[in-house]
Amino acid sequence: MVDTYTSYRLITRDIGRSLERVEREPMVDRETKYYLDNISKVRTIEDFVKDDRLFRYAMKAHGLGDMAYAKAFMVKAMKEGVADPDSFANKLQDKRYAEFVTTYNFEKYGERATTYSRAVNDTPQNFASNVAIGTLDSGFKFVEGEVGYYVSTISNVQSIDDLMADSRLLRVAMGAFGLDSTKEAPARVREMLEGGVSDPASPANSLADKRYAAFVAAFDFARYGAATTGRDAVQAAPKQFVLNTGMPLVRPSAEFVKAETDYYKANIGKVKSIDDLMRDQRLLRVAMSAFGLDADVETPKQIRAMLAGGVSNPDSPANQLADRKYAAFVSAFNFVEHGAATTGRDAVQKDALKLYTVKTESGLVASTKYFAGAETDYYLSKVAGIHSIDDLMADKRLLNFALAAYGLDPAQEKPATIRAMLEGGVGDPQSPANKLTDKRYAGFVTAFNFMEYGESATTFNRAQQPSIDKYLRQTLEENAGRENEGVRLALYFERKAGGLTNFYEILADPALAKVVRTALSLPDSFASADIDRQVKFFEEKLDIADFTDPERLGKFLTRFTSLWELNNPTATPTISLSVLFSQPAEFGISASTLMALQTLKR
Repeated sequence: MVDTYTSYRLITRDIGRSLERVEREPMVDRETKYYLDNISKVRTIEDFVKDDRLFRYAMKAHGLGDMAYAKAFMVKAMKEGVADPDSFANKLQDKRYAEFVTTYNFEKYGERATTYSRAVNDTPQNFASNVAIGTLDSGFKFVEGEVGYYVSTISNVQSIDDLMADSRLLRVAMGAFGLDSTKEAPARVREMLEGGVSDPASPANSLADKRYAAFVAAFDFARYGAATTGRDAVQAAPKQFVLNTGMPLVRPSAEFVKAETDYYKANIGKVKSIDDLMRDQRLLRVAMSAFGLDADVETPKQIRAMLAGGVSNPDSPANQLADRKYAAFVSAFNFVEHGAATTGRDAVQKDALKLYTVKTESGLVASTKYFAGAETDYYLSKVAGIHSIDDLMADKRLLNFALAAYGLDPAQEKPATIRAMLEGGVGDPQSPANKLTDKRYAGFVTAFNFMEYGESATTFNRAQQPSIDKYLRQTLEENAGRENEGVRLALYFERKAGGLTNFYEILADPALAKVVRTALSLPDSFASADIDRQVKFFEEKLDIADFTDPERLGKFLTRFTSLWELNNPTATPTISLSVLFSQPAEFGISASTLMALQTLKR
């Protein structure tokens, strides 16, 4: 017979091929096919346990095959979930139950428990939530109002005097460059503007803080005079102002903005009445968004009443509101005063479109439902085809959606930084994403975890392929154990080693403890010694960190398999170690579980 070390090495030399051989076994192939064909049809815990064949596969995959009969026990565990530290599964000493409930998490995901994927389910939901939160935030409303005022007013400014006379405009203009106009002395601001930036010795250029020079360079009345506010640097100030607020605003994609803008340009001239505008919801959304209103939130009756009332009468519905957004909207789309000629006016053809474009590109989108729906549809149609970090980085629209879903601003994030985060993954506590105090990055990388799941990162589903992988590994170890229990122990230790953080975890698992005692040539009687003394001894002889290093782990298991062979020669019948697999470990039923079962029966 082949000795323990050789048997172990034959299996682990190419673990992928070993698992493929297991996968091709007729029984394994048949059960796996049945599992794949049926698991996604499961919608409730009751459906799950009722299908005995499916349930047994799942239980075996998690090392709980011996407990497949205890359905009431497992139903209780699944119903309570794992979110509460005091839930049934979390209180059990054997952590396999919590792992099982985490995989089939009906308590958290309901009907989606067997089809749940972070990238497919959580990301769109997070995106929609971020959009909705943004529009309800009081800070958002302030920024949106100031940006709208700036865009509609800045072109009227012809001089330094005009700018200094309007505190709202000045706040956005200076805020775009990181300066707070409310904390600056007006005389100082005027001095900077009047000095310009052409002279290296001008007041703005003389300061170490170069934000003043940047501000004056944009609003350089000394050089451009009345034409100053028509320049790109001045027109683009609102976008930078929004960035400098620090709010996690969600920006629509350039494709979305272009599509809506193009549609508006092509169709707004055809609108001749309030009825025409009300009939075209897409046009209405753009028109209302330009003035900070959401056509998906406002009732048609309310919108019609505002438009029909006009703004000529001080007592009209729009004029009676303290919020002047409706009055601004009705002033532009004033069918009461201008009739069929309304949509040919600059206020509609140019000004409204300009407001809409700046606000959407700045993340100040009022039409949340429509915008979120359009971006979500694009995302869901494309995400399953993203198989690598390169794929994700190449699709800017999808990447922007993903970043925004986790509260990150695509306009502020550098592609190199995002790539470094993704390449670092989240498995290592010292990875770039994990080292940041801002946990939004870790959330993003966890959802798009290419480092752990490779090509399946965007379709990863705990209840499907990971369960199958576990089932195959479990079967591989069981098959090996029929020939040689030492090989099964070595394979088991290798699988669990990466997650071990202390020797108490090893002593809590008799199978793991048996491997360590054998490798250290300790008698079985050593297991009856004081737990703390055992841990202290192990710590003196071994470094727990070595078990996470493949090379050192390999040497350790070589020592184990060699010593196991000396104690249990394959030339003679192998000593049965089934007792190891009926303890609180990967195998069998623990004492705490038996007690919980007895309590449940009462």
